[in-house]
Amino acid sequence: MFLEKQENGEAKIIRSPSPTSGLYIRTRGGTLVKASIPENCIAFQTGEALEVATNKRLLATPHCVRVGSSSNSAVSRESFALFMQPNTDQRLSDELTFGQFSKKIFAEHYNAGTTTV
Repeated sequence: MFLEKQENGEAKIIRSPSPTSGLYIRTRGGTLVKASIPENCIAFQTGEALEVATNKRLLATPHCVRVGSSSNSAVSRESFALFMQPNTDQRLSDELTFGQFSKKIFAEHYNAGTTTV
């Protein structure tokens, strides 16, 4: 959803100011495509934990957000992400708990003791 700040300070829902702004997903064929979510609808993405728990019957959705060019600084892109996860001792497979999975993923994506901005 895109919001534009009005002169009275209120926010008004508007169409995307840039046709290239929004959520992009990687298809199973490897192509990055812009997701089109109809108005008054929600989208669900599955993550890696669900992929492991379902033995790849449901696959994780690689995704990113792109911001196109817009000369209007009064416009913002709004989204709400809700992450649902099992308890850390929940088994995702015979060999792996969610806690073990989480530690593995964090180790793959973050260096211990370092942060980047």
